[in-house]
Amino acid sequence: MENQTPIYLNVKTVPAFDTEKLCEHTAYTVYVHKDNHLLYASGWTLQDAIDYFADRHKCNRADIRLKRPFRRQ
Repeated sequence: MENQTPIYLNVKTVPAFDTEKLCEHTAYTVYVHKDNHLLYASGWTLQDAIDYFADRHKCNRADIRLKRPFRRQ
Protein backbone atom coordinates (compact mmCIF):
# COMPACT_ATOMS: atom_id res chain seq x y z
CA MET A 1 0.00 0.00 0.00
CA GLU A 2 2.62 2.50 -1.08
CA ASN A 3 1.16 5.96 -0.66
CA GLN A 4 2.20 9.61 -0.76
CA THR A 5 -1.04 11.03 0.63
CA PRO A 6 -2.12 10.80 4.26
CA ILE A 7 -3.81 7.60 5.43
CA TYR A 8 -6.57 8.29 7.94
CA LEU A 9 -6.95 5.37 10.32
CA ASN A 10 -9.88 4.68 12.58
CA VAL A 11 -8.89 3.66 16.10
CA LYS A 12 -10.85 1.20 18.19
CA THR A 13 -10.02 0.84 21.86
CA VAL A 14 -10.43 -2.62 23.33
CA PRO A 15 -10.75 -3.06 27.09
CA ALA A 16 -8.60 -5.88 28.42
CA PHE A 17 -7.51 -7.26 31.77
CA ASP A 18 -3.94 -8.17 32.67
CA THR A 19 -4.30 -11.35 34.71
CA GLU A 20 -0.65 -11.26 35.75
CA LYS A 21 -0.64 -7.75 37.22
CA LEU A 22 -4.37 -7.78 38.02
CA CYS A 23 -5.16 -4.47 36.37
CA GLU A 24 -7.27 -3.15 33.53
CA HIS A 25 -5.58 -2.30 30.27
CA THR A 26 -6.57 -0.88 26.90
CA ALA A 27 -5.46 -2.51 23.66
CA TYR A 28 -5.79 -0.78 20.27
CA THR A 29 -6.86 -1.75 16.76
CA VAL A 30 -6.28 0.64 13.86
CA TYR A 31 -8.08 0.10 10.57
CA VAL A 32 -9.15 1.59 7.26
CA HIS A 33 -11.41 0.45 4.43
CA LYS A 34 -9.58 0.69 1.11
CA ASP A 35 -10.74 -0.68 -2.24
CA ASN A 36 -13.36 -2.95 -0.59
CA HIS A 37 -10.74 -4.38 1.79
CA LEU A 38 -10.40 -3.95 5.51
CA LEU A 39 -6.78 -3.22 6.44
CA TYR A 40 -6.02 -3.41 10.14
CA ALA A 41 -3.43 -4.02 12.83
CA SER A 42 -3.60 -4.36 16.61
CA GLY A 43 -1.25 -3.71 19.50
CA TRP A 44 -1.08 -3.29 23.25
CA THR A 45 -0.20 0.36 22.71
CA LEU A 46 -1.48 2.75 20.07
CA GLN A 47 2.07 3.30 18.82
CA ASP A 48 2.60 -0.45 18.43
CA ALA A 49 -0.64 -0.78 16.45
CA ILE A 50 0.30 2.10 14.13
CA ASP A 51 3.87 0.84 13.62
CA TYR A 52 2.59 -2.68 12.90
CA PHE A 53 0.02 -1.29 10.43
CA ALA A 54 2.72 0.65 8.57
CA ASP A 55 5.00 -2.40 8.44
CA ARG A 56 2.28 -4.90 7.56
CA HIS A 57 0.70 -2.79 4.82
CA LYS A 58 3.94 -1.30 3.48
CA CYS A 59 3.10 2.35 4.01
CA ASN A 60 5.15 5.24 5.29
CA ARG A 61 4.62 5.78 9.03
CA ALA A 62 4.82 9.56 8.51
CA ASP A 63 1.76 9.42 6.21
CA ILE A 64 -0.51 7.97 8.92
CA ARG A 65 -3.08 10.19 10.61
CA LEU A 66 -5.71 9.21 13.17
CA LYS A 67 -9.43 9.89 13.03
CA ARG A 68 -10.94 11.14 16.26
CA PRO A 69 -12.78 10.45 18.45
CA PHE A 70 -11.58 6.89 19.00
CA ARG A 71 -14.25 4.21 19.01
CA ARG A 72 -14.81 1.74 21.82
CA GLN A 73 -15.38 -1.90 21.08
